[in-house]
Parts: sequence; structure tokens; C-alpha cells
Amino acid sequence: MIDHVPVMLDEVLDSVPQNSKIIVDGTLGHWWHAREILQKFWHVQKLYWFDLDPNILSETKERLSDFSNKIHFVQSSYTNISNVLWAIKADFVLLDLWVNMEHFKDWSRGFSINYDSDLDMRFNDKQWMSAYDILNQYSIDDLVRVFVDYAEFTEKKSKEIAREIIKYRAASKIKTTFELKNVLWKAGLWQKASVVIFQAIRIETNKEIDNLKLVLEQIPDILSDWWRCGIISFHSIEDRVVKFFFKKLSKQKWFSLVSKKAIKPHYKEVQKNRASRSAKYRVIEKVIDNSEL
Repeated sequence: MIDHVPVMLDEVLDSVPQNSKIIVDGTLGHWWHAREILQKFWHVQKLYWFDLDPNILSETKERLSDFSNKIHFVQSSYTNISNVLWAIKADFVLLDLWVNMEHFKDWSRGFSINYDSDLDMRFNDKQWMSAYDILNQYSIDDLVRVFVDYAEFTEKKSKEIAREIIKYRAASKIKTTFELKNVLWKAGLWQKASVVIFQAIRIETNKEIDNLKLVLEQIPDILSDWWRCGIISFHSIEDRVVKFFFKKLSKQKWFSLVSKKAIKPHYKEVQKNRASRSAKYRVIEKVIDNSEL
């Protein structure tokens, strides 16, 4: 298993309510944050950990055997948080939205532009739709939507890329990462821009933004009174979704932003871990005044 360097670890630990007993980590693949939380907050009774990948679940259980009596591993998407917790309320919910590098180290899964492999890009190999299906079945309008929404390309450029894809697949299916890269180069995209398109296709394949919106809608109901939810995002689209939802939630009298602006990593952390440079951490708190109930 690849060791994930925890981004803004000190900031996350500072945001955990001192008397937290029930904690939810929706992204098991990034186990460092939760391990540090369990080490610092000895009074935590249960930590619910979500991940779809059974291999990651198994490996993490071995690594964190010292905390086995406190960790409840859940092989499921974090979109099922409210169903899993049911009547249980969480004192702290953490979502680290950085992609799990365990998926990227397997070149056969088609995430990387640098290795020739089948176009898959699924985090969960049980889901039916892969990147291959998107590239070979989506209409021009759907492809344009993906490139505009998730790559943030102009509609004009997105249509050029979509037309090139449809032109290529009319003669032969786009089956591999290198075939896709060649199509993108014919559309005038070089390495950096092509990587952004690969990322957009991965987001669409795994419904990452849709899933984020689904879990955000559940946050108000699963939080205990006076407790918090923290989300670390690395993509501008993800951050906008979180920012908008937290801002909307904070207009209700029972919720408050812990910090009005996103918390960003210290420059010393960025020097040590370049992957942290785009990270933004937002925290919201449930602040019910029991006297008003």
C-alpha cells in the first residue's frame, strides 16, 4: 500500500472537537488523518471508515490492528453514510477528496496518460460504466458537458475535442489510454491539457461530483449538536461545490462556518509536499442552542 502524505494534518487535528466519541472518515484510502486522530483523541469510541475497494480495506485492517476495537470498516461509498450510521450521530466527519494513489499505481486501470492500458478509470470495478463506455457511447452534447464542467474548457474547444473523438470512434473504438492521447493531440491538446481531459473523464466515470453533492446533503442530519464536518478538496470544482453548500447551510441559525475562508496549507508544507499546493480545507459546525428547543 502506498503511504498517503496527510495534507494539513495539524489543521485537521485542531478542528476535531475535543470530546468527540463518534468519528466518520469517508475516505479510507487516506488513512493517516484518522490514525493520528485516534492516537491524539484516546476517548474516541468508534471510527467509521468507508471504502469501496476490498483490497484497501484488508490492507488497512492489518496496518491499524492496534485500533481494531475502535474502527468499524465499511465497504461502501461515503454516499451511504446516513444509511450506515442510521440512528447514530457523528461528532466529526472528515472527507479527504484527494484521489487514492492505490488506484493509480496499477497501470492496467487506465488512470494515467503515461502508460498504455485499457481505458477503465473505475474506482469500483463492480460499476458498469467505464471510461471506455463514456468515450465510445456518449453523444457530442454529453462529451461537451464533461469537458466544460470538469475540465473547465470553453464550449468551443470542448466541441472540437468531442468532434475529434466521435470522428475517431466512427472508424475504430477508442480502447486504450494511448489511443485517447493521440485523439487529444489531433484536437490540438498537448500533455498538460490532455491530463486535464483524462481527469475530467475520470470524474465523470466515477460520478465524483455527483457523489460529493449526495454526501453533503446528508451532513446536517448525521452531525451531533455542536459538532463538525471538515472537507479537504484539491480541485476547484470540488471546492466550489463544498463552498456553496457550506455557505447555504451557514445561513441556517443552527450552522456556522468555522472559518469564512478556506484554510490553505502552510508554505512549508507545500515545500515538503507539492501535492498539497491546491488543497483547501473547509469546516462547518452544528451549533444548536438547546435553550431554544
